[in-house]
Amino acid sequence: MIIKPALRKRLTKWGFLLPCLAFMMLMAIFPLVWSLSLSFTKWLGTIMAKPQWHGLKNFRDILFHDPRFWADFLFTIRFVAMAVFLELSIGLGLAHLLHEPFRGRGFFRVLFLIPMACPPIAVAFIWKMMVHPDVGVINSMITAVGLARVKWTTSTIVAPFTIVMVDVWEWTPFMFLALLAAYQALPEEIYQAAAVDGASKGQMFRRITLPLISPLILTISLIRIIDAFKLFELVFGITSAGPANSTEALSYYIYLTGIKWFDLGKGAAMSWIFLIILLSISLFLLSRFRRRD
Repeated sequence: MIIKPALRKRLTKWGFLLPCLAFMMLMAIFPLVWSLSLSFTKWLGTIMAKPQWHGLKNFRDILFHDPRFWADFLFTIRFVAMAVFLELSIGLGLAHLLHEPFRGRGFFRVLFLIPMACPPIAVAFIWKMMVHPDVGVINSMITAVGLARVKWTTSTIVAPFTIVMVDVWEWTPFMFLALLAAYQALPEEIYQAAAVDGASKGQMFRRITLPLISPLILTISLIRIIDAFKLFELVFGITSAGPANSTEALSYYIYLTGIKWFDLGKGAAMSWIFLIILLSISLFLLSRFRRRD
């Protein structure tokens, strides 16, 4: 049988695409559909052999009768706002400083990228030891200069800021790397012309640099916002949502419900509510960013 070149080309294309599509169906679409069907059931994995149909009861209970869900959502919102703002501000400042030529610039560029290369769960356990209220190295340094110990993980006021601090340490390099690349891509001719016209460095930053890199700032901010909403490893490894659930993120509550307490139906419903909220926030921010751009 002779296959025409056009048909052979089409078959070759589908031969490469089908394995990828099958993998996506198996690893992404099927779990989504299965978890959606599971969210309409009651299934206590430890005592029930099969799920029982529950309809929309899981969703009603979560949305209208679960204050812990909304408290965790508000904590996650506050965490995302503080962490992303600090990461963007510090990353922009570092990119501005390290864009200028000076001795040892390459060393500092590599040094600032190390936190981003570490696994998040490893970062969490390392920082858990460092911020231990009694034997942590940070409190040891604080007391060495005559200051009082800080209750990094045992105070309901300080613990949320501890989570923010660790996240800023880990993910500021992402902002820094992206913004440094944007700085290096800026045309020097514009700055030379502005210098000839008598513009100061501050004026060039406000009127040239920021407008040129603002599309990238909006893009990486949106990426970090979406990723920060999935806060889990730091809470799991550093505070375990304590003290008194003051650092319990929404992802951690979903983990407790579905995995630790084996309320699989309610956990799946929480996951879908969280997914819808996150998609809504992402689409809203994306539309605002596009309008502003």
